[in-house]
Amino acid sequence: MIDKLCAYFGNPWIGMFIKTNDETTFVPLDTPDKLVKKISENLKTNVVRVSISDSNLLGIYIAMNSNGVVLPNVATAAEISAVKETGLNVYISKDKNNALGNNLLLNDKGALINSNISKEEIKNIQDTLGIEIFEGKIANYSTVGSACIANNDGFLAHFNTSESELDDIKKKLKINGLKGSINMGVGFISYGVIHNKNGYLAGELSSGFELGRVEEALGYIK
Repeated sequence: MIDKLCAYFGNPWIGMFIKTNDETTFVPLDTPDKLVKKISENLKTNVVRVSISDSNLLGIYIAMNSNGVVLPNVATAAEISAVKETGLNVYISKDKNNALGNNLLLNDKGALINSNISKEEIKNIQDTLGIEIFEGKIANYSTVGSACIANNDGFLAHFNTSESELDDIKKKLKINGLKGSINMGVGFISYGVIHNKNGYLAGELSSGFELGRVEEALGYIK
């Protein structure tokens, strides 16, 4: 399982800096070649170096699934162009709540979103991602994208997620899932994991039990 552990310049919160779907992974401009290689081998994706608002916090700013990418309004024209070169549908959100990675939990079947996002924006995001989006909370947090990860086979949610919230995720994303933690006991799962249908990587502080939970929840163990 040690091959599943990594860090970004010693920082185990890799999900804050990296965003991926099944085909493309966005990484910061300064990502070491060794980490790029590890991502490519584990996720089997095309790795693209990019920034958002000259920041390396791609996982915080970007929401994406197999159909499209939602970027914040602080992204520059050059950054937007670099993302569009992947061939994905791209929508630039106008909402002031521009940490899209924090505010959206999604797969290719459905999504939960922070209820503070405007209804107009939700409609535009739905059209880009090709899924129905519902307002919700996870572990009583509105930033649903920070407290859970999901693919088309399952999800892993913050350990404080209530049973009613778990049921909501199951219904809206049309998958089953579990509760857990990452990086030795932290419930904000998405900050410590990058994943797609092909595989995953987790922050280097994560325990074997936590990695096993990721693998079970996301369907890597059949």
